[in-house]
Amino acid sequence: MITFVSGEYPPDIGGVGDYTAHLRTALGEAGHQSRVLSRHDVGRWNARALVRVIRHTPITGFLHIQYQAAAYDLLGDICLLPGALRVLRPGVKTLTTFHDLRVPYLFPRAGELRPAAIRLLARTSHAVLAADQRDVTILRQVTEGAHHVPIGPNVACAPPAGYDRAGFRRALGLSPDELAVVYFGLLNASKGLDLLVSTFERILSHRPHARLWLLGGPAGASDPTDVVTGTRLSAQIQRLGPGVLRTGWLPPHDLSAHLLAGDVALLPYADGASARRGSLLACAEHGLPIVSTRPAGAEVAPYIRAVEPDVTSLAEAVLAASEDRSPLAQRSRELGAEVSWPRIAAAHISIYRQLLYSRP
Repeated sequence: MITFVSGEYPPDIGGVGDYTAHLRTALGEAGHQSRVLSRHDVGRWNARALVRVIRHTPITGFLHIQYQAAAYDLLGDICLLPGALRVLRPGVKTLTTFHDLRVPYLFPRAGELRPAAIRLLARTSHAVLAADQRDVTILRQVTEGAHHVPIGPNVACAPPAGYDRAGFRRALGLSPDELAVVYFGLLNASKGLDLLVSTFERILSHRPHARLWLLGGPAGASDPTDVVTGTRLSAQIQRLGPGVLRTGWLPPHDLSAHLLAGDVALLPYADGASARRGSLLACAEHGLPIVSTRPAGAEVAPYIRAVEPDVTSLAEAVLAASEDRSPLAQRSRELGAEVSWPRIAAAHISIYRQLLYSRP
C-alpha cells in the first residue's frame, strides 16, 4: 500500500495538491492503488498531526511525503515523521519528494535549526526525490538515496468537446492579429509578478492592443504570502485597464481552452525557470511558447526562451516569439512529452521496487 502525505490536496488550491492527485491517478492506471492523508484528515500540521498520521499508517508498505514548507503551515514538525516511523513502523519505507528546499519557520531565532530540519527529513527518509537536478545535487550531500524525477503538468491538454481556437478567441473579444500574453499560476511572491506587469507595459508600447491573461486562482490554500502579493499587485494590474483578463479559478477543461488560445506564456520566475514549476509544464503540455527567466534548470532550458530577468529582455523575447511561434511551440510540445504522467509513474514504481528489496 502506498500512503501519500500531502500538506494540501484538492479541493485545496495549490500545486503540491494537484501534483499528488495527478500522480495517484497515473499510479492507479499502472495498477498501483494509493491513499492520501492531508490537512483534511489531520488538521494543522503540528505534532498532533504527526500522531494522527502514524496511527493511520499501516505496519508495512510505503509512506510518501510531498514536501513544501508552506503546505505544512511553515511548521517543521513534518520533518520528524520519517525518523518516528523508523522506530514505530519499521516495516514501512518512507520517501520524501522535495517540491522545493524552503526551510520551515519553526520558531523565532531558530537559526541553524531550520536548515537542520530539512537535512533531518532527507537523511531519515529511505529515499528522496526532486524535479530540479540542482536540488538533487544538494540533497545528495545529505543522503545517497536522492533521485531525479520530474513533476508533470498540472493541467491536461483537454479542452471542451468541439473546441475551436479561433472561435474561442473571438468570444473573448480577441481578433486574430491581437497578442494574448498568458501568465498561469498563483499570485505568489516567487513568481516575479512585479516584473510581469512592468514587462507587459513595455509590450503595450509596441503592441497597444495586446492582452494579458492571468489564469488561475489568486491565492493557494497554503501560502499566506499569496494573499499579500495579490493585494499589493491589484493596483498595478488595475492601471493596465481592459487589457487584462483575470479569470480566477477555472475548471480544467476551461483552463485548457484558455491555454490553447494564448500566443505566448510569460513566466518571469524570481528564481529562474525550473522543472519544479507545474504551471510551466502545463504551458508546455499545451504547446504554448514559453518565455521565462534565467537561471534556467537544465531540464527546461532547451525547450524555452530564458532571458535575463529585466523588462527589456523579457519584452523583446515575448515580441520575437509572437512573430514566429512555431519553433518555441514545437519545443514546448517536446518538453510536454518528456514529463508525461505515465513516465513519472513508471519512475516512482521503479524506486518503490528498489526500496522493497533493499535492506532496512
